[in-house]
Amino acid sequence: MYNATVNESSGVSVGSGVTTKPVISVTEFVPLEIFVTSEQRRIAEIVLDLTIAFIIAYIGVVTNAIVIAVFVKQGLKDSVAVSMTVIAVWDFFKCIGGAAQRMPGPISLVSQVAAKSWNNISVVVFSYFISFSTYVASVLAAYVAVERCLCVSMPFKVKELITPKVALFFCLLISFVVFGCFMVMFFVYDIDFVYSDVYNATLAIYFNNDFFYRNSGPLFKYYNLSGIIWPTSSLGIVAGSTAIIAYHLKKSSHFRSRASCVKNNDNYRPKNSRGGHLSTRDRQVVKMLLVVIGVNVLTFSPRIIHYMVKYFIYEFYFLRAYHNLFLCITYILAVFDLTNAAFNVFIFYQMSTAFRKTFWEIFSCGKRYMTV
Repeated sequence: MYNATVNESSGVSVGSGVTTKPVISVTEFVPLEIFVTSEQRRIAEIVLDLTIAFIIAYIGVVTNAIVIAVFVKQGLKDSVAVSMTVIAVWDFFKCIGGAAQRMPGPISLVSQVAAKSWNNISVVVFSYFISFSTYVASVLAAYVAVERCLCVSMPFKVKELITPKVALFFCLLISFVVFGCFMVMFFVYDIDFVYSDVYNATLAIYFNNDFFYRNSGPLFKYYNLSGIIWPTSSLGIVAGSTAIIAYHLKKSSHFRSRASCVKNNDNYRPKNSRGGHLSTRDRQVVKMLLVVIGVNVLTFSPRIIHYMVKYFIYEFYFLRAYHNLFLCITYILAVFDLTNAAFNVFIFYQMSTAFRKTFWEIFSCGKRYMTV
C-alpha cells in the first residue's frame, strides 16, 4: 500500500516553456500493528480474499448466468421473475468485479509489478462498485419483500397492478437511484503511473485528488451515513414485510386445514377461496423468497455494523491507525457479499419445481426431465 502526494507548485519542464503535470511522490505506507500485524493481515488476504473470495466470485459468475438464462427461458411472465432477474444481473456484474479485483493473485505469479499495479487500479475501479452493487441488491430485496407482502395480503388486486413491466420499471428506478447516490465516490481518486524505487519499475498508483481534499469532511460523512441508512432501512422493511408474510402464510394454512375438514364432511360444499387462500404456487414462491430474504439479512448485517464502526471511529479506515484490522474485516465482508451473490441459484433449484424443470430443459440437451 502506498501514500501518494502531489506537489502542485512544481512541474517538470520539457522543451521550450512546456510544463508537464505536477510531480507525484510515492512512499510506502507502513501501518501500525494494532490488534493485527502486517504478517497476519497478509495471511488473511491470501486465505480469505485471494483464495476463498476469488473462487466464490467465479462460481457466482456462472451461477448468476444460469439464473438469468432460466428466468429468460421461462419468459419473465410474472413480477417475481423480473425482480429476481434484475437482482441476478447485479449479482452477475458484482461477481465479475469481485473476480477481476482478485486477479493480482494469479498475476503475481508472472509479475509482481503488474500485480501491484492491477491491485491499485482495482481499488478505484472494482472495490467501490462491489460495495455499491451490494446496496442496490439490498434495496431490491426490500422491494421484493414489499411486493410479496402485498401479493399475499391482496393477491388479486396486486397481481393486476404489479405487472412484469411495472416490476421492471421499479427495479430499474431503484437501481439508478441507489447506485447514483454512491457514484460520487468514484471521483475521489486519481490513477497515475509513476516510477517506484521499491520495484525499480513504473507502477500504477491511486491517490486522493483535489475533489477529495476540497470535500473530504462532508463527503465521507455522507458516504458513511448512506452506507448505514440504505441497508438498515432495507433490512427494517424486509423484517416488517416478512412478519406480515409469515402471518398470512399461517392464516392460509389454517384456511386449508378447515377446508380439508369441511371436505371430509358429508355436507361439504365448495367455498369461494378469494378471501385469504393462497394458491400452491404462491405459497411455494413466498417460502422460496423468504429463504432468499433470510440470507440477505444474514449477509447484510455485518456490513451495517462495519459502517457504523467506521462512522464513529475515524482511524478505522484505509491508511490510518487500524489499517490492518480494517482490511481484514473487508476480506470477511467480501466473502459474505460474494456468497450472497453466488448461491441464490441453489435456493431456486432446491425450492422451485419450475426452476428445476427449466434448468434441465436448458442443460440436459433435450433429455426428458424427471421429477424428483
